[in-house]
Amino acid sequence: GESREQLDVYQKTPKKNSKWLIVLGIVALLMTIATIVLAVLYGTSVGNNKSEVVTTTVPPKTTTTIASTVPTICETDECVTAAARIVGAMNVAADPCTDFFEYACGTWNQDHIIADDQSSVSTFNGLREDVSKVLKSKHFPITDSHRFSNPQCNTNFTGVLEKPIAISERESIRKAKNFYSSCMDTAAIDALGSTPVSNLIAQMGGWPVIGNAFNASTFKLSETLAKFNSIYGTYAVVSMWVSADDKISTENIIQLDQPSLGMPNRDYYLDAQKFTATAPAYKQYMTDMMTAIAGATADATAIAAVVEEIVDFEITLANSMAPDSERRDSEALYKKMTVKELQTTTGGDIDWQIYLDSALNVASIDILETENVVVYATEFLKNISDIIGGRYELLQNYLVWRVVKDRTSYMGADLRATRAPYTEATSGTTSEQARWRTCSDTTNSNFPMPVGSLFVQDSFPAENKNATVQMVEDIRSAFKGFLPSNDWMDDPTKANAEDKANLINPIIGYPDYITDINDPKMDNDYKDVMVDVGAYFSNIQHLYELDSKTSYEKLRKPVDFEEWITAPAIVNAFYSPSRNQIVFPAGILQPPFYDAGQPFSMNYGAIGMVIGHEITHGFDDSGAQFDGYGNLNNWWSNSSKQNFDVRAQCMIDQYSSITWDTAGGLNLNGENTLGENIADNGGIREAYDAYKRWQLAHPEGDLRLPGLGEFTHDQLFFIGYSQVWCGTYKEAYAVRLITTDSHSPGKFRVLVPSQNFPEFGDAFNCQKGVDEMYPNDICRVW
Repeated sequence: GESREQLDVYQKTPKKNSKWLIVLGIVALLMTIATIVLAVLYGTSVGNNKSEVVTTTVPPKTTTTIASTVPTICETDECVTAAARIVGAMNVAADPCTDFFEYACGTWNQDHIIADDQSSVSTFNGLREDVSKVLKSKHFPITDSHRFSNPQCNTNFTGVLEKPIAISERESIRKAKNFYSSCMDTAAIDALGSTPVSNLIAQMGGWPVIGNAFNASTFKLSETLAKFNSIYGTYAVVSMWVSADDKISTENIIQLDQPSLGMPNRDYYLDAQKFTATAPAYKQYMTDMMTAIAGATADATAIAAVVEEIVDFEITLANSMAPDSERRDSEALYKKMTVKELQTTTGGDIDWQIYLDSALNVASIDILETENVVVYATEFLKNISDIIGGRYELLQNYLVWRVVKDRTSYMGADLRATRAPYTEATSGTTSEQARWRTCSDTTNSNFPMPVGSLFVQDSFPAENKNATVQMVEDIRSAFKGFLPSNDWMDDPTKANAEDKANLINPIIGYPDYITDINDPKMDNDYKDVMVDVGAYFSNIQHLYELDSKTSYEKLRKPVDFEEWITAPAIVNAFYSPSRNQIVFPAGILQPPFYDAGQPFSMNYGAIGMVIGHEITHGFDDSGAQFDGYGNLNNWWSNSSKQNFDVRAQCMIDQYSSITWDTAGGLNLNGENTLGENIADNGGIREAYDAYKRWQLAHPEGDLRLPGLGEFTHDQLFFIGYSQVWCGTYKEAYAVRLITTDSHSPGKFRVLVPSQNFPEFGDAFNCQKGVDEMYPNDICRVW
């Protein structure tokens, strides 16, 4: 994932230290030599990136004399590489007690410019690009530093998705590679023009706005809504899916909710400032797409009228939808009823038995009126028939538009170009990203396990998985160690919390079956996928249908608690409340999150904080509503829950008071980001405590890096934590993040948890109650 009051930054210049400069001069020489050697070994030229060659620096605000018993400085290639990356990101001229984000990331942020095809640039996204490069082009191992300095060096080498298909290649991997090839063949895609999308429109029943015939008297509302959900994969008007029942986590059940919208969320329709800034580009996008597909028969007047009708329709939908801030109480939202009861409760023109039976037809499952469903938006579903109001031609125009919008990325260049004004308005991007990256990412999304298999075997060290397994247990122990001192919880609630922590199931790296050539599971999972190397757009439609079929087939099966809920080759981490499961894919278990060449202090600060973050999600305002077995079940005493709410409110108020200059001075939304903020603040405490335990268990000391010897390991812990969030944003995307994202922006994921953690102020010898980063009043939940 990826925003407290705007900080007043002022400079405090630390005293220069001649000894420090001499040491750094030596380190600079070592790193320069190492860089040259690596360049020769790998046959590449290395640029003058500051993250590789460090010539001068300034010590932190406090230094600690290193005792003679401390291990000597590590000078291996891995250690020199890690040191260069760490020091090269810092602006040590800044005062860590004033603005620690600038101190830890200032040079990185200055050196990394947001390209036209990017909405932001960050260490998170940098690692994501590294993963994409492994899929597209392969030269250096993913752990080699040259990927940070010269990304162009990889472009002449064959990546795992571009290697020729071997005779012995597993069938699912063959399909993934052929899909990638179909995406990369832009000449074939462009030559087809609008034909593939026109064929899809005909399959969907036509698009009246472009002149296709429409007969309202034969329009079947319930079946049509179902078809657009299950066959074409759009959550317009109604959202429906199959997953674990929140109150019986071992059983899968049909679930219904309010829809998504064409613009990022309801605020873009109901907030006048956002609507004014974005709606014109959204309307232009619709107009240009409809005109391009209609071709010579386009009726500009008719298209303009339908565009206005669609936006007005979405405004009505948005007004009927509950905001995210009112949807954090799972118990209040959860309504289980039979299909017959749903019909009685909501009334209206939609026949819910017909709707569900039609949707589940792709999985050959019949739905009766006695079938149980879970509804999370009862009031919205009561209103939907009135919102549609029998305007079936408008509804058909809208449903087709939502599918076409979702498929734009898969069309030819001329049709993709219609989206440009909209993406600039919502994300700040003014050009498309490189095609190879689009195709790497799309293949990874649609073939997660075959791509994960290629990535893991090519670029993922087993050591990274083993180290993470141990750190999970260390940080789990740290969380449980806090419970006895939590005087705001009574003993029975503490016992329940400990039980839940013990039951958290860690899923790390990748599932074993994807690397076992004798295990047929991966091939079986993709046996129904059809891939035509000359028909990229059609391939996407087949995958949409397979995704629905695979999801709906779970309805009559028990929940598989060992099923992977994500792809292995992605840079992210997850917590599933209904599974009480934490997931750390292989993609994130790499520098700067985990690096065998950096001190354990920094690994605990980086990937350790991520682990603590995911564990704490089980105890945030949302996750805490579920027990250790994944059931929505209140395990809290009234007094403990009331005390939790008081502490959570402190955090809501704290984050909501923060303005973000990058987003035009908008305030963060402390309610929408509460769960992530609780997880950030708890995660850093747990990771720090786990590292202190590690220090006690390892009296021989931690690794020392060249150029970092005068930093204490407590300071390195916080630097490692902060540098995974280095990054900057374009204004349009910053506004979008504040409006839609459940995470605070990276800058505030560094600043606020550090301010709320007194050990940070102690580590950098800040003045409590005086310095910005060491306030007297803090917020704490865990």
